[in-house]
Amino acid sequence: MVSQRILCLAMALSLTGLAPVTYAADTAAAPPECAANASLDTRVEAVLAKADRPEGQRANDANRLGETRFVLAHVKPGDHVLDMGAGGGYESYLLSAAVCSGSVDSQNPPKWVDAFKMEPARQALVAARPNVHLVTSDFGKVPLPAAPYDAIFIGTIYHDTYNEDGHDAVAMDKTLLSTLKPGGLVILTDHRTADGVAATATNTLHRIDKAQVLSDFKAAGFELVEDSSVLANPADDHSKNVFDPSIRGHTDRMALVFRRPLQ
Repeated sequence: MVSQRILCLAMALSLTGLAPVTYAADTAAAPPECAANASLDTRVEAVLAKADRPEGQRANDANRLGETRFVLAHVKPGDHVLDMGAGGGYESYLLSAAVCSGSVDSQNPPKWVDAFKMEPARQALVAARPNVHLVTSDFGKVPLPAAPYDAIFIGTIYHDTYNEDGHDAVAMDKTLLSTLKPGGLVILTDHRTADGVAATATNTLHRIDKAQVLSDFKAAGFELVEDSSVLANPADDHSKNVFDPSIRGHTDRMALVFRRPLQ
């Protein structure tokens, strides 16, 4: 706070014709992604431009831009978000910037952390982004957060949850429902199979039938609020493993948003 003595001095100087005293703002301007009424284009561009993002992740930006825009359209500054099956943290970095004063829980199952040697990348993530917290749990055992989530992002890994021993999809989705505040969202993308395949190709092709996903979340008590074609690719015949070089990065993907009912 400016003292009364300094204010009096400033007034005296102004009366003598000297340049008035000015004071810097108490706080720096908000970064572009956190500015009031920032457009989606501004937010996406700003979070992608962060200098602390790993170079290896930047190489995927163009290919993942559609998914990034879809996700950031459903989160806002101040949100508490769970990034489920976060891997090395590609989306966790983006979400941590997009939620500004909010926070991100970056979750991976322990088998993934060990098998894919993720821990160095995860530790680098939390060192770079203080508003990111690590969660290490099986998909079906995500712990209740201290404060409910505003949103949960499940990025192209819902099919992987089916490959856990003893997996119960509806039970897992009910647990996720309990971690959300009323009106909270699940933002989900995943690789599609042909219609009618259900969950039979989750391990062989790493794909899942959209109808299976819709059925799971409906049974768990969620409302479907968006079924977007933004990540669709009609040229994908759904027959190849998603890691096949001829289709990798260009699969036909569902883009869904579910909501925990307000009541």
